[in-house]
Amino acid sequence: MLKTYLITVGIVSLITFTAFAIDKIKSKKETKSRVPELALLSMIGFGGAVGGILGMYIFRHKTIFKTKFHFIISAWLALATQAAIAIYLGWVTL
Repeated sequence: MLKTYLITVGIVSLITFTAFAIDKIKSKKETKSRVPELALLSMIGFGGAVGGILGMYIFRHKTIFKTKFHFIISAWLALATQAAIAIYLGWVTL
């Protein structure tokens, strides 16, 4: 069960990381068709916290605390939750 969870979180994190990269590229080009903030936050919440945090800090995207604090707080809370689930699943399978 833990292995399946970690694989799923890894895949969703990769997708989330890619979405942050695409959104950063589109923000530099100032195109109208960007990745919606709700989509980015949803991906972070549904298993992509690691990819979201890496994407935020590697691409310096959505990291200005004054205006995008909800991204930073949501990402770190989601990471804590996803880590707690992984720890729980690891203990259950012992």
